[in-house]
Amino acid sequence: MRYLAELAWAPDAILCNRSLEWQVREDGFRVSHPSAHGRISVEIQLDKAGRIGSVSAKDRPRMETRRFVDRPWRGSFADYRLRNGRWIPFHGEVGWHFDGNWHPVWTAELTDWRFE
Repeated sequence: MRYLAELAWAPDAILCNRSLEWQVREDGFRVSHPSAHGRISVEIQLDKAGRIGSVSAKDRPRMETRRFVDRPWRGSFADYRLRNGRWIPFHGEVGWHFDGNWHPVWTAELTDWRFE
């Protein structure tokens, strides 16, 4: 699921990975990919400029008291900058929704992005 969640930082994978399955949704896309545990999917919502604004899943596993529990999960992307002909988000935040609250677990500000 992490691979799908990070597609905003891998724009070439969006175009070149033929194993991705795309479904158009009312507010964006659903993208799926095969895994050892079956097909995994995330919902992609676009921002006003048509870029990936957020990625979400209803059932991303979260470690809780020595076991994994499926929880609603979300990642958001912002501060897009043009690099090597690609729009790359320089801000990202991910976390889970549970107990009626948002619990961010990772926030990042990119300082550079290169395609080699």
